[in-house]
Formats: sequence, C-alpha cells, structure tokens
Amino acid sequence: MIVDTANIVSTLAFDADRMEIRAVREEEIHCVADIITRSFHFDRGWMAWFTPLFKLGIAEDLRHRLRSNAPSANPHKSQPQVCSIAVYPDLQQQQVIGTIEVGVRTAHYRYPAPHRYVYISNLAVGRDFRRRGVAQQLLKDCEQLAQSWGYSELHLHVMGDNERGRNLYEKLGYEVVTTEYVWSILPWRRPERLFLCKQLQSSDPESQVC
Repeated sequence: MIVDTANIVSTLAFDADRMEIRAVREEEIHCVADIITRSFHFDRGWMAWFTPLFKLGIAEDLRHRLRSNAPSANPHKSQPQVCSIAVYPDLQQQQVIGTIEVGVRTAHYRYPAPHRYVYISNLAVGRDFRRRGVAQQLLKDCEQLAQSWGYSELHLHVMGDNERGRNLYEKLGYEVVTTEYVWSILPWRRPERLFLCKQLQSSDPESQVC
C-alpha cells in the first residue's frame, strides 16, 4: 500500500539504507502531485484556495507524460523520460517521500543542428524528510540513468534566490552555464533563473558527450 506523506508522518528514525528509488506507478501519481504541490508553495497564502486544482493539474500532466512515453504508446520514440520516486517503509506501508523527473530534450537554438541533452525537473521532497539526503540520492539516480542512455552531462534550472537548492547542486558538482531572467508581474523585479550543468564521470572513454 502507498500512502501520502501529507497524511502520515514517520515516527521511526530515518534510515537512508531503507529508502528505495524506482519509477513511479500510475496509482502513485496522486502522491507525487501532492509532494510537488506542497514543495513549490502552491498550498500557501491565497493560492491555498486553488491547491486542489494545482494538484489535479500536476497529476493529469504527469499521467499524460507517462502514458505518452510508454514504449507501447510510441515504440519509435528515441527520447526517454522517467519520473522516479523515493519510497520509505513506515509501519508496514510505503510512503512516497520524494520525486524527480529526468528526460532527454532537444534544443533547436544555439547549435547548428538539433542538440540533445539530459534535463532534470520537478525535484521535490516531502517536508518531513528534507535535509536527510533524499534529494541527493534522487539526483544520483538520475546520473545513473543518464549514463545508461549514453550521456555524460546533466542539466537543470534553479532559481537564483533558492539558496538551499544552489548549495546542494554546487556540492554535487553542478556549475552555472547561463543566467536567465524570467517574466514577473512586478516590473521592478526580474527573478533570475540559473541553468546548471554537471559533467558525469565515466570509465568509458567512448561515452557520448552532449
């Protein structure tokens, strides 16, 4: 049985060795949507009124992506996309305590030809399990996936004012490639978004560099 971290808080001492990272199943999508909704503050302030709608939209978007990326749905698709979750046993049940997505994207600008690269998104950890190494393990799992696909770099975005996230990525070897400014409803505020890259270590000299 899968339970939601918003409803049950672990009363046991957290043991990272008991945590499992695997691909999400369709019946677990609602748990993933809840963690993402709460992690990106869609349940606070005036936006709390729209939390159910945010959660529903996130769940349906993820469900659509998983179905469209299934091998049976598109056997000729060459760009993989995976949503992974971290689950933790608690009182004979399993809690979804974190999630991350990784996939291959194609850039049609800045390069003379379409350029493929591996991109991480939607990294989120349940509030009761933060700062316990869950995000770090999810990111390391993405590194293994990228290498299994034949890539030697990982990319992601982080907001410039997300100090905790920036510190984590810097600790794991990510470096800033570019700084972008995103649209804001406040004309005097232009939030910056950083595009990061990490070079993966590989024992195979023939591995692809994206």
